Amino acid sequence: KTLAKAAKLIGFKEPIKFYSCRGTFIARMIDIGVHPMVVAELSGNSPKTIYDFYWKNTNEKDIKKLMWANI
Repeated sequence: KTLAKAAKLIGFKEPIKFYSCRGTFIARMIDIGVHPMVVAELSGNSPKTIYDFYWKNTNEKDIKKLMWANI
């Protein structure tokens, strides 16, 4: 109910579930350069699951820039 109220307040029209939020959180953490091992621990997934199911939802070009930025 709380999530539905929040969605309504921001004008989000599609049905939203906490599981959708979880996937967005995981993809966003990868996008900003958080190590997949950390993301896996925070989300309760294995690193393999992160790579298999969430990596494809990220902006790979930006991630590669972050990876090489400190070298």
